[in-house]
Amino acid sequence: MDRIEVEKLKADIDIISVVSEYVHLKKRGRSYIGLCPFHKEKTPSFNVDPVKQIYKCFGCDKGGDVINFVMEMKGLSFIEAIEELASRFNIPVNFAKTQKSSEKKQFYETNRYAMEFYEHMLAGSQGSRAREYLRKRGLSDETIQAFHLGYAPSSWDSLSRMLRKKGVPMARAFACGLIIERNNGGYYDRFRDRVIFPILDISSEVIGFGGRIMDSSEPKYINTPESPVFKKRKVLYNLCRSKGILRNSGVSVVEGYMDVVSLANSGVSNAVATLGTALSEDHVNLLSRFTDNITLVFDGDSAGKNAMRRAVEPFLNNDVLPKVVVLPEGKDPDDIVRSETVKWDRLMNEASSIWDFIFDESFYRHDPSKLEDQNAIIKELVPMISRMRDQIVQDLLVQRLSVKLGVSPESVHHQMEPQGRQTEDLMQIPRKDKGTLEYVIVRLMLFDDDAVRLVKELGFVGALKNKDLSELAAYLIKEGAKGIDNVRCPDHIRVHAAQIKADGEFPGDKKKALIDTLCRFKTLSVESDIRRIQQELSVVDKTDDTVKRNELLKERQEKMLEKRHVRNYVMEVALRK
Repeated sequence: MDRIEVEKLKADIDIISVVSEYVHLKKRGRSYIGLCPFHKEKTPSFNVDPVKQIYKCFGCDKGGDVINFVMEMKGLSFIEAIEELASRFNIPVNFAKTQKSSEKKQFYETNRYAMEFYEHMLAGSQGSRAREYLRKRGLSDETIQAFHLGYAPSSWDSLSRMLRKKGVPMARAFACGLIIERNNGGYYDRFRDRVIFPILDISSEVIGFGGRIMDSSEPKYINTPESPVFKKRKVLYNLCRSKGILRNSGVSVVEGYMDVVSLANSGVSNAVATLGTALSEDHVNLLSRFTDNITLVFDGDSAGKNAMRRAVEPFLNNDVLPKVVVLPEGKDPDDIVRSETVKWDRLMNEASSIWDFIFDESFYRHDPSKLEDQNAIIKELVPMISRMRDQIVQDLLVQRLSVKLGVSPESVHHQMEPQGRQTEDLMQIPRKDKGTLEYVIVRLMLFDDDAVRLVKELGFVGALKNKDLSELAAYLIKEGAKGIDNVRCPDHIRVHAAQIKADGEFPGDKKKALIDTLCRFKTLSVESDIRRIQQELSVVDKTDDTVKRNELLKERQEKMLEKRHVRNYVMEVALRK
């Protein structure tokens, strides 16, 4: 597949529809904006241009075309990203497969084999007990199919045998968490006689599984362990299906798979669940890309209330203020929605701020009329308030606490952790300095073959200190700018080039900019040598080594002369053809 075919493929693909799977975009002028999927931010700085068919984040500098976007989001190689896009948009592509599938691609494929196997088992004779269990839970065939629910037979090796027939190495199936290694060698299936809940990531790739027992034995649920594609703190069950409606409906975060599936079965499609872990900051950042209307659902028992106090943690460094619903004791979402969907809707509509619940619960457990309880409330609430990134919300909470305790706001502020207000600075992702000479040189090289020639003849590539820029410059000298779209181009070089090209061609007089930049770069290099020589002279002057001193003086003189003639030298090279 040559460069022309790659450009034709990109022209036939709507970048907006691809990016919209991961980012809620809003039209602004001729472009679309949204929260960047590559770094945490509260103000949208991610821009997608449907005319140029490129994306660019002005917060973290990520950028490129639709192929680069898929590569970055899914960890795919250039060829794999092309294959995925071509398949989705029904575009025929022809190229010899010169690369092995990436590890992630292999994991996705293996997990999909397993999902299809479990679905087949549920539909067959061995799945009759599991089908009956799901019917008793009130699930329709449509819901079972929509969530790709399956069944793992009681056999110790039914999945293993199927994967072997598919040519899947057992080492890979083990790395996916589908099988367990025996102490005496060999493997056996992780899931046996369980209802299976496939776990899909935001782009609907199968990344893991949960299995539920159908009787009262323990453990009730087991999950596949984490793998290169499955990180529990970064995945939410059902987000891949619900993300499109969350901007309008908001999201409800519940405890488990069955809660999500039952809610969807009753027409409530905006629920997601964590995967056996507490809600993390990564989860909050993920959800905030689609909505800032987040409702956390907790059981009404003491464990649920303790979980509610912990749940505020991941929101402290985020501008989202979640709401909370505490269910009637002894009830879970499945119980409520199966008996009365209207009651579920009412609970959601009556949800209150999590801070209302935290304040009420703390004041319920302590007597604010007693000095020791007042102190306990302060020690309990102030550390959380002090870590709030949103200064306005923090001040409002301080005022509320001071009023409820009958103390001055200054007294509360005095107890606050000073590092709390520094959290935003600590969490900021460092932004690349696009004004560096090295960056400008490589940017010019990407758009100007003469710049590539000049950098090569001046021998500047080895002097570039930034490793990524140095590798990219070396590749451009070897292959030229057109080589970036060659299938043999290393993916990390292609991604870095796309990020720089997203800034566009260098504005103004490019020839003058090239000469000026190269002259400045050479001058700085010579000045660095002069400083080094001067430092060595300072050491030698304290000794009687006149020979070394004279050598350094001569070298310094030569460098000062070289500095004086830098522009003439660069211009001389530039005029060669």
